[in-house]
Amino acid sequence: MKKIFLLSIVISALLVSCGSSDNKSKSEAKAEATASESAEKTYVKVMSYKDFIKNVWDLETNTNEFIFKGDKPCVIDFYATWCGPCKAVAPILEKLAKEYDGKVDFYKVDTDKEPKLATIMKIQYLPTVMFAKEGAQPEKSVGAKDEAYFRSQINKMLSE
Repeated sequence: MKKIFLLSIVISALLVSCGSSDNKSKSEAKAEATASESAEKTYVKVMSYKDFIKNVWDLETNTNEFIFKGDKPCVIDFYATWCGPCKAVAPILEKLAKEYDGKVDFYKVDTDKEPKLATIMKIQYLPTVMFAKEGAQPEKSVGAKDEAYFRSQINKMLSE
């Protein structure tokens, strides 16, 4: 009787430890999947104030006149991490950035991290998406819009 009791305890312990190793392997697999998703290429580049001056407009040298510095049109998403509508717009712009890769540059500016740029660009509401290209004044879109709207703005920018 004691042998059966001890044997049942040993078997129970083995089952519990096997079960926890299964859970561990599931959690490890989940962590690996998350890591590979985050390693996936992003087509929208994070932009700082210095990047803006280098790639879009040197607003310190040309304070009164917009002179586009990029070699192709660009879309700039001014957002904040706490902004719900910004979170809705982000995957749309990421999808379009992938689709228009090589034809249009896509950037995003966290207005909480770049308040000076947000102030200079008169960003008052989020999200604000700016469309800029050579030979034209930048256009701004305020508020969350759908994919069709952004696609039409991009196509308009490319056709002019």
